[in-house]
Amino acid sequence: MSDAIILGVDNTNEVHQKLIDTAKKRVLIIEDIGEMRLMLKSLMTSMGYSDIDVEPSGQAAIKRILEKRYDVVLSDYNLGGTIDGQQILETARKNYSQDHSTIFIMITADTAYESVVSVLEYQPDSYLVKPFPPTAFFRRFERVEKQKKTFEGVNNARKGNDYETMETQAKNIMAQYPHFASQCLKIIGESLYARGRYKDAKSHYMLIIQKSKNLAWAHFGIALCELKLGTVAAAVKKLEQTINLSRHYLSAYDLLADAQGQLGNLEAAQAAMMGVLEVSPRSSERALRLAQISMQLEDWPSAEQAYSRVIRLTRETSHEKVEYYYDYLKCLTNMMTSGADNSKLADKFKRTLIRLRTFGKTNPAAISNSFRVEIQQYLARDHVNEAIKSWKQWNRLIKSGHASPLSEAQKYTLKKRLGLL
Repeated sequence: MSDAIILGVDNTNEVHQKLIDTAKKRVLIIEDIGEMRLMLKSLMTSMGYSDIDVEPSGQAAIKRILEKRYDVVLSDYNLGGTIDGQQILETARKNYSQDHSTIFIMITADTAYESVVSVLEYQPDSYLVKPFPPTAFFRRFERVEKQKKTFEGVNNARKGNDYETMETQAKNIMAQYPHFASQCLKIIGESLYARGRYKDAKSHYMLIIQKSKNLAWAHFGIALCELKLGTVAAAVKKLEQTINLSRHYLSAYDLLADAQGQLGNLEAAQAAMMGVLEVSPRSSERALRLAQISMQLEDWPSAEQAYSRVIRLTRETSHEKVEYYYDYLKCLTNMMTSGADNSKLADKFKRTLIRLRTFGKTNPAAISNSFRVEIQQYLARDHVNEAIKSWKQWNRLIKSGHASPLSEAQKYTLKKRLGLL
């Protein structure tokens, strides 16, 4: 009788401790529909979670996860803005702002997500397709919790950069739970690579492919090793295979552009970035890279389109930069001087210039640079009178302190070009 009482007390204490631990954990809910936000918050509260942040937009959510560590993230897939749930997951995992112990569950009304989730590079721990009953949510959440518990030792070793222990832990899990074999093999490859054992890692991935030739992550692993071993052409082939197996393996495109750049194949690097933007059209970082490669190639129409996308995606965010506007205006200038449709391009130039001056109104250097770009554009098109008008306006702003001043040498050169000397 006394043993039963003791066991009962122990069990009560364990439950009580679990409730305390749960209450301490941080939760982030990312959902643009109000009713769904309330429902998810209610479900988490019913399980004992109380430290819950809620965000309706992807942009604000990314800011949160980069600043604060969460134990649980529930994110809608299609948030309706410039950032979707998959980009949030990619940002979180890529920047290690949320380590592998964080539970990330994707929630979506898009049934097509079911057909691609298995080949995504950054996979959520689980996903639910709307609408779903609370019982389905609780069941799925409990399953993910158990899996996280199983991999707890691996995640702790990874956080401490103890890659040997990480590998040992993964082998033990694989022996005990064969259904986790794929995750464990991936971890072992990651461990070998992190320790600089590139040849061993490559052999490990090749053995995996012999048994399961369609695993995109294994082909990508080989490509990483080939690059470290200096066999860039072989890496290119493996990266192309990775993309053929999974067009959603976004890092494969990034690495392919790197590899093609190393080989001096800028056109192929550009093609890789164009390809990834077809899959991930709302990535401002990749659009910027395409723009920069296109400028190197002097492919002004492609660069103009890419910078236009960058500006659209970053506008009114912390990522908006005056440099994007300068480079965009440079693309428009080059297109106009090469004989493209000047009326449309001139209109774009004017609207962009207005936005640049509005965005950089408190930055005298930005204002001066905007006039420098404008005058260059007028002179490139032989519109000297307009260039002179622009200089006069610029000079007035310099005198009032709203634009940064020029050196005497710069002023002399500019006046000479304008025919004012």
